[in-house]
Amino acid sequence: MVRSRMRWSGPALIGMAAVVWALAACGEPAPSDQSADTTPQSGVSDVVLASAMVGLPAGTAPAELPDPESEGAQALAKFCATACHGAPSPGAHSATDWPVVLRRMWLRTEGLPASYAVPVPDARERVLILNYLLSHALEVSEAELPARPGRELFTSTCSRCHELPDPRQHTANDWAAVVIRMRQHMVQMLRQSPPQNQVQEIILYLEQVSRGT
Repeated sequence: MVRSRMRWSGPALIGMAAVVWALAACGEPAPSDQSADTTPQSGVSDVVLASAMVGLPAGTAPAELPDPESEGAQALAKFCATACHGAPSPGAHSATDWPVVLRRMWLRTEGLPASYAVPVPDARERVLILNYLLSHALEVSEAELPARPGRELFTSTCSRCHELPDPRQHTANDWAAVVIRMRQHMVQMLRQSPPQNQVQEIILYLEQVSRGT
């Protein structure tokens, strides 16, 4: 069964952004005087920083983000493409997942020592980033996927990392590049990926569905 996509109105996006920022702002106890020390603490802090840089996709170049000149895209590039990883693609998660992902990122960046110089967005910037990601999030398939060769393979493979994308969100000419990029992400994050013949079957399925054939 394919999960339905939640639809977000403008006020709902702003409201959700405010909730996420409030949770991130009060979800952790206030830092002690020790946290003001700019000297990196050995152990946990170093492990957090190191783990943030391992096994993550290379990211998206800021110029290749959707609507790259918008405030949201520029805020994303400024705060999310710095010390830890490249700019995430807005299509990496659905609208239902981005608020949770961002809350986790806010808490991680706030916990890093100041000497790492990782910029932390303020309330307005968090709203900009969240609204931008929600506006360009992964379009989740809303209907039963057409029954044809490749459907089960597409479902079982792609749902390992995220909700199933709508095959019609890309043209038939684009799906090959998208699937190959996702396969590279699987290698980086899961250390495994489907064999080439299965990749070709998934691509063919998505191309056919996107054409409506």
